Amino acid sequence: MWAVYVFIAYWILAITGPTVWALWPTWRRARMARQVNCPASDSATLVTLDPWYAVRMHALGNSELRVKNCARWPQGRDCGRECLGKMGASA
Repeated sequence: MWAVYVFIAYWILAITGPTVWALWPTWRRARMARQVNCPASDSATLVTLDPWYAVRMHALGNSELRVKNCARWPQGRDCGRECLGKMGASA
């Protein structure tokens, strides 16, 4: 019976290993805080992205990003998030 468990474990590792290897750089880049120029206030602002959302979108072939935290929040929480368009290529 242990051979069946070894076989199942092998296939789980064979499938998840390359997937994690391919998506790790996206997660690592997206979790770093970055300073962007806020179009609403025309000043530098610190923005943190949602790394798990970036990984899911990258796995689906989409480069969409989501702001997790911004230094201008909560007063600017309803902004249009135009800063994401400027950092899309770098994330």
